[in-house]
Amino acid sequence: MTTMAPFRRVLRLHVEIAGVLRHVTVEPVAGDSSHVLVSWDDTRYVVNAILRAGGFSLTMPNAPWASREVTCHPIAPGEVLLGLDGRHVRARVGDGRRARQTAVAGVDGDHAVVAPMPGRVVRVSVEPGDVVTRGQGVAAVEAMKMENELASPVDGIVSEVRVTEGDSVEAGAVLVVVEAELADAVAP
Repeated sequence: MTTMAPFRRVLRLHVEIAGVLRHVTVEPVAGDSSHVLVSWDDTRYVVNAILRAGGFSLTMPNAPWASREVTCHPIAPGEVLLGLDGRHVRARVGDGRRARQTAVAGVDGDHAVVAPMPGRVVRVSVEPGDVVTRGQGVAAVEAMKMENELASPVDGIVSEVRVTEGDSVEAGAVLVVVEAELADAVAP
């Protein structure tokens, strides 16, 4: 069990879950290396975060529960898959700079769909050349007896499929590559 590195500065993040955007502030608690104050809207929690393999153990002394295990796996740039009590939720996290850079640069380029954890590929729903939309399922990986549907992070065209059903994959393995193009480039 390892405590997180001390927070030395205030983080101001944009977190989007299920289409709801929140401006979240994470700030260090003076004199404590693992406690942070997390706040959004009128909500404030002091959280003790202990880093574990594949996620965090979160203890919130002032909350109605004592402790929660939260898994956290990067699935695309700026996106993570969070797991809590057997449920998995995609979240987009940024500090505002990335959003400005993306707006200026557009969304062109290759975007990898990666395995969030070690497991077995149970479904591949696309082939190279298929047109996909952001959020469309492209593959599914079974891990810990749960099936995780993985979606395209952007609108685009599938340029590579690197796995087949039954393949065993490690966390972070690239399953599918989607080439993002401007909306009018992928219109039928």
